[in-house]
Amino acid sequence: MDAGDVTIIELGKRKLLLLLLATSVFVAAGIWLLSLDGANIQSRRSFNDPVVIHAFGLVLIVFCGSFALYALKKLFDRKPALIFNSSGIVDNASSVSPGFIPWSDVAGAQICKIQNEKLLIINVRDPRKYIARGNSLRRALNKANHNMVGSPISIAAHTLEINFSELAAIFDRYQRTYCVSVDGGYLELEVERKEPWLLNWSPSAVMVTLGTGGGGILVLLAASLDMLFRIQIPFWVAATISMLPLLIFYVAVRGSLPGRIVRPALWFGVVWYLAFAALSISLMAYRGFEPIYLYLAGFILLGGGGCLITVRKLRAGLETNAFGARPAGGRNAERSGRWERG
Repeated sequence: MDAGDVTIIELGKRKLLLLLLATSVFVAAGIWLLSLDGANIQSRRSFNDPVVIHAFGLVLIVFCGSFALYALKKLFDRKPALIFNSSGIVDNASSVSPGFIPWSDVAGAQICKIQNEKLLIINVRDPRKYIARGNSLRRALNKANHNMVGSPISIAAHTLEINFSELAAIFDRYQRTYCVSVDGGYLELEVERKEPWLLNWSPSAVMVTLGTGGGGILVLLAASLDMLFRIQIPFWVAATISMLPLLIFYVAVRGSLPGRIVRPALWFGVVWYLAFAALSISLMAYRGFEPIYLYLAGFILLGGGGCLITVRKLRAGLETNAFGARPAGGRNAERSGRWERG
């Protein structure tokens, strides 16, 4: 074995910062919901149950706050996310990282796709050994992970400096060199289309900013219309208005739209977002600035930056859409991993 064969993968600080920003806006929304006076909530024509509103705010704080704390912790974590060497893998990428995994424990791997996220699932010969690692919470999460994907060890690329195809390729090289796989089986890899970048912003980063900005629009627009004009928008209407650009960008990235309408749809999403961003911030300025609303306005402006980057890309007149998404019906080169005999 080559003791000098070491590959170190660092945490993606930019990705973690975006995660922190995204979760922070929902924590802020939860704090605002908790701060609402019960009498004021009951005076509304809809969504007028203080218990439900306050409980929803608490859920936002606890759920999104846990992700925010994780991102904040990892931002200041100087340890590498992953270390590959001739002895095994050191995994520090997730909140329930298993630590050191020797190649003698590895029985193979597979690629699992959940929603739109790919996971590298590392199969081990004795899963119970890794399920038992850590405190009671980590053990429960390890067991849940094993029940869901068949192994307590899964690695995603959303907090790494590299993308998923690079992660899988690195694992595959080390596995073939140092691991004695079960029945000679190895992870079969396909070349994955790299995610294009928009002036150093990935499509995922643009969608994260649109989502956080949409959350800010949702809160500011609903609160401003209620306080200024006593207009109470049903929640589903306000959510549709604020999150429609995110939905358009999401289906465009997945290549789920016919090629001829991708660009007009993206233009519509950009204009829609900027129009309601301007409206919500203007209403906030008219009724007076408050610290919590200034915080939300910052996230709205951040989403506007993603829109402006998309406008610049669209104006370049490229044949593909701003994200390089394939038109519907195009050949899909992405497949889940499968086993083959060596």
